[in-house]
Amino acid sequence: MNEVNQVHFLNQVDFSNLVGFSLAAIVLLASARLAWQLRAGTLPWPRFLLRVAGQAAAAVLLYLVFFPPLQPGREGALVVLTAGASAPASLAPGDVLVALPEAGDVAGAERVPDLGTALRRHAGRTPVRVLGLGLPARDHDAARSVALAFEAAPLPEGLQALDAPLSVVTGRRWQVRGLATGLAGGRAELRDPADAVVARAELDETGAFTLATPAGLPGQVDYMLQLLNAEDTVTQSLALPLQVRNAAPRRVLLLAGGASPEVKYLRRWAVDAGLRLHSVISLGGGVELGDPPLPITAATLAEFDLVLLDERAWRDLGEGGRATLKAAVRDGLGVLLRITGELTAADRAMLRAWGLQAEPADIARGLRLPGTEHADATLALDAETRAADTAPLLSRRPLALSAADGAALLRAGDEAPLALWRAEGRGRVALWTLSDSYRLWLAGRRSAYGQLWANAVDTLARGTEAAMPELPSHAWLNQRVALCGLPDGARVGAPDGTESALWPDPATGHARCAGFWPAQPGRHALLVDENELPLPVHDPAELPAMAARENQQATLALVSGAGPATATPAPVPGPRWPWFIAWLLMSSALWWLERRRPALNL
Repeated sequence: MNEVNQVHFLNQVDFSNLVGFSLAAIVLLASARLAWQLRAGTLPWPRFLLRVAGQAAAAVLLYLVFFPPLQPGREGALVVLTAGASAPASLAPGDVLVALPEAGDVAGAERVPDLGTALRRHAGRTPVRVLGLGLPARDHDAARSVALAFEAAPLPEGLQALDAPLSVVTGRRWQVRGLATGLAGGRAELRDPADAVVARAELDETGAFTLATPAGLPGQVDYMLQLLNAEDTVTQSLALPLQVRNAAPRRVLLLAGGASPEVKYLRRWAVDAGLRLHSVISLGGGVELGDPPLPITAATLAEFDLVLLDERAWRDLGEGGRATLKAAVRDGLGVLLRITGELTAADRAMLRAWGLQAEPADIARGLRLPGTEHADATLALDAETRAADTAPLLSRRPLALSAADGAALLRAGDEAPLALWRAEGRGRVALWTLSDSYRLWLAGRRSAYGQLWANAVDTLARGTEAAMPELPSHAWLNQRVALCGLPDGARVGAPDGTESALWPDPATGHARCAGFWPAQPGRHALLVDENELPLPVHDPAELPAMAARENQQATLALVSGAGPATATPAPVPGPRWPWFIAWLLMSSALWWLERRRPALNL
């Protein structure tokens, strides 16, 4: 017996024990009542014995109606045809062929409305062989109780996977990732509501693509994803709704030990991005530029979400200032240390005390960042012009960054970390070795420059935004979708204007998840107070490749979770009707015996 069937059997045993104990308790109570009648002299001994024995027999028969004895399952597999499946070349003796509604017409296949019906009609057959593109969501629960074997059919060509955000903060760069097959030499384009190309990417050898663009003004915006073949013909288009929202500006303290182009353009970007920036640039000799200097105290640092400083400002803090800064990090502050010059042994020792290591390394200082190959203005130009545009050469400090519990914040083309961060209490601290990212700005790559620093700020800064509901990137027509992080009063608005209230399942606890079954395709909206989050609902017939891939992956997950399939038939419950007839006859006899006059002294 495989693990899935064993768990199912154990659950059934637990329930059968509960029913058995309940029936036994009922028989004992009934026998006690009869014993009281016997003692009172109103019930003769023969009738007492007959009725007690009859009640016990009726209870046993009723138990067998609910839980008939197991008998060996039938030999042979249950072969299930799904969408895209063709008739198997041959069937082993005893195999049963069934077809789900999504399967085409196959001669000799028994039509069933769902997998659960097939399992009930042909109980005990194992393994269950699934042929085609996989089981739809409707059949996943039924499939968890059996051992599966999956023989996948080739997926349709077209858009097979898509990951796109539904909400983004204004000014932030957002990405669309996807997979499209059958478009060798093709590309993907993202168009704004004015039909202008804002991002373009060639499909790689697997068909994967990534598109990125900064978010504009707040509001509901409809972008368009287009897939083009090698002949520049649009083969598929898909609307991507996006809610652009305002967010509380990040509070950033910039400390620099000297003026530099990097600091100049970093300040300019921070202002353009809407950050609340307080910058202090020391020129030496007590001369400072920018805003008035602030004392480095716990109260001061509590007013900021992120501190950006270089190694000279780091040294100027002194031991007491660094201790105060570290305490603030443990309370949630983010710190980014830009290394722009040589580090002394004392500097490296101080970094090790923070859990970070920056050791000299024999590595090339010049590099080109991945994803900066094209300037912003070349997106709408022809392929020849784009090919002539190259990424600017940047510089880094020759240091090898490491941390026992660290994660890369930025990587070079050789996968070496250019920036590394680690958690310290509730905050995060990072090292940054890129010296001249401003060259991206000068080379016409302001979007890439903004994305570079926006990612750093978003990763390290103290969290200030309220939690947003967790929504999938899309939902399917007539298929349940889980929506989590829901406040009270949340509801979903359909394209026809109707609204459905969402009631979080108490079993989900703090996740506060609720199920929703969309009954019509199109753009739905999650309504929370005065806010509105888009929820696109697709008809599987409109995106057959993506729907097929999701079904296939879900079926593969069911196969891996079910354990190895076996050809040994699992035991199944025997027929219930003989026990029901016996129970009915026994109950009738008891009824007759209870109402029969005691003329015969029974």
